Amino acid sequence: MHSRQFQNVFLTKILSDIDRRHEKHGYDPLLPLHQLERAKYMKLTSLRLTLFEFVSIVENACFMATTCLQLFAICFLDYGLFWLLETMSFHGHQETGLEVPAYVDLEIKGGGFVADVMRGIANAFRPLTQKSILDVNPCIPLPVKPDYAEYLIILLLCLLAWLILLAEPYILRTRHLIMAYFYPKRAKERGMFLYNMISEDRTSIFKFVRRRKRNEFNHTRNVKHTRKFTWLNNRFSSLIYMCSCCSCCQSTERCTICGRSLTLSNRNPCDTPGCKGVYCGKCFEKSHNKCCLCNRPVDYGDFSDVTEVDDSSDYSEKESFSERQYRKTCGGQR
Repeated sequence: MHSRQFQNVFLTKILSDIDRRHEKHGYDPLLPLHQLERAKYMKLTSLRLTLFEFVSIVENACFMATTCLQLFAICFLDYGLFWLLETMSFHGHQETGLEVPAYVDLEIKGGGFVADVMRGIANAFRPLTQKSILDVNPCIPLPVKPDYAEYLIILLLCLLAWLILLAEPYILRTRHLIMAYFYPKRAKERGMFLYNMISEDRTSIFKFVRRRKRNEFNHTRNVKHTRKFTWLNNRFSSLIYMCSCCSCCQSTERCTICGRSLTLSNRNPCDTPGCKGVYCGKCFEKSHNKCCLCNRPVDYGDFSDVTEVDDSSDYSEKESFSERQYRKTCGGQR
């Protein structure tokens, strides 16, 4: 209600109505989205997560993992203590009673105060029982069997918490539907804001990806990699090659800019020898049927990326300003 940008990346029915209304007035249709835009914008029923939802799930998952680990440790210690006492009780009941060791009895005869004191001291060292075998079973601990139903309840609660955690982003998406039902005016404002944002980003996203692909191509062509990176690259290339050999299906050729799968009907390769650029029909048309890897930005219509300069080695072949003035004045070259 207070921010038009908050989680405003979902395609709703209001956005579809706005797009149809603009299309009737001669504007280009916004839907369906292009290949590059589908990674950022999605439907409310999409299983993919936005960056905000992914970060929220990671934070809640860390908290839940800590809580579940703590509960597991408590249950494990509880059962471990029961198992230890149960083992002691089992082996204790298997043994026979303890025999009373032999002892020397001291008998005091006579009367008097000294005799009574000596008799009391002698009685203190005399065993309390006269049995030859002692039963130690009453001294063995008898553990109480744990309630396994409580363990099951704790497990079900943890599973329910994890289920709520995973379903939380999808359930919170219903806020858009609730807002559209109770506050339709605000929902239309957010839909119009999303329409304008997608329209503005449509050109900028395409240019950004095209420039990034061009920079990657120039970087890998002109920059010499270090030994460590080359070693890692060789290892990963070998691993990818092994995985591709083990795979049942072969990888299809994809567009250099948008990554869309190409077929023979919409495949547009670059005519320059040695260039690896291959494009789909839409990307090739937006680039004025020019390859963005081997041509200048001006050639394929990117006038905002004219940052290239001529090589300094070409300056010797060009005529300087002073030479041109001398030629015009004196009619020759020096």
